[in-house]
Amino acid sequence: MSLAELVFGYATVAVVLIAAMVVVAIRDKANGQSIFARQNWNFLFALRPRKMLTGEMWLTLFLAAFITLCAGVIIVIFVLPYGTLWAVAAGVVTVAALIAVMLRLLK
Repeated sequence: MSLAELVFGYATVAVVLIAAMVVVAIRDKANGQSIFARQNWNFLFALRPRKMLTGEMWLTLFLAAFITLCAGVIIVIFVLPYGTLWAVAAGVVTVAALIAVMLRLLK
């Protein structure tokens, strides 16, 4: 997998998530509800009730995405040549480490 394919994969995921958010916003607007109603964003408010969608949170999410992209590139370039099992194991370790770091940052 080349770097271009990896970036294309991440871009595809981002486009799908943005499209889902737009569909939810259009549906709520058609029903006469505010698209920023609290019930639509409860999953975000579960972690830090008064700190969501702040500059700090956007920076944290950007850093998480950047770290994930870098880790993916490192795994593809350096670990994948040793075999699929090593690449999967490195991916699992990376995801676990990222979750642990993000949970610590979100406290």
